Amino acid sequence: MGSDTTRLPGAYVGQLADHARKLQSEARNAIAQGDYARAAALIGDAELLAEDVHDLVDAIEVRQADRLLGLTVQAAETEAKAQPRRQRFALPARRVRVALGASLAMSLALVEC
Repeated sequence: MGSDTTRLPGAYVGQLADHARKLQSEARNAIAQGDYARAAALIGDAELLAEDVHDLVDAIEVRQADRLLGLTVQAAETEAKAQPRRQRFALPARRVRVALGASLAMSLALVEC
């Protein structure tokens, strides 16, 4: 498949999804032509690709969770110092809410691939 120079996880996941669709199409053609050995090999390749995709998605989710946890702790410490005691249980800072929403959207998008 070559190397990916964009360094964006979404671009790489897209390339993997395109490759999976290509394997699926080739396997269908092989079955239609009666070449069952080739179809079995293509299906095996697709299964290996699926494992790689799952590992990639898991790594992205762990990295996002770590970053969000760090942001949450940082924001909580900053707000705890700045606010009176009775206001400390308000909603987190806007950037933390946005980060949580973006993380959920990215997780759903990656799961759907």
